[in-house]
Amino acid sequence: MLRDRYSNDSLIAAAHVKSLLSLPVINKQSATDLRAMINQFQSNLNAIKAFDLSLPLHEVLLSQILIEHVDDVTIKQWEIKAVSQGITGLEAIIKFLEGKRQALELIYASQDPRNNNSSGVSKPTKHAYVTTHSSCVLCRGSHPLHRC
Repeated sequence: MLRDRYSNDSLIAAAHVKSLLSLPVINKQSATDLRAMINQFQSNLNAIKAFDLSLPLHEVLLSQILIEHVDDVTIKQWEIKAVSQGITGLEAIIKFLEGKRQALELIYASQDPRNNNSSGVSKPTKHAYVTTHSSCVLCRGSHPLHRC
């Protein structure tokens, strides 16, 4: 029972891949830092190889890179789908993301185009100010050289 609950090979492998992708950047010459980085790399790589994954390592790495670049809701949706259907692989993730993109386009296309901000990036609001007074605010129409 414990093995079934906690022995999730794909989850453990994903954690090792994430650790590989977050190796520290060494900015100065340091034997200690270099040794620590090499140890982290080899340790995680050996752990991934020990799982004897059904996918090639490069596909596992690329899948992790791709899924880390989407929003949290999409990651959760992907994880639920992947776990429930037992699917993995780069092609499956791309297919999932493409399906989500199509759905979002349909959702936003049916909304008022003035409110369509499907990019997820805030856009600045533009304002225009128009005066309705017939005289200049600065000189109130009394300046001889200024035509209001």
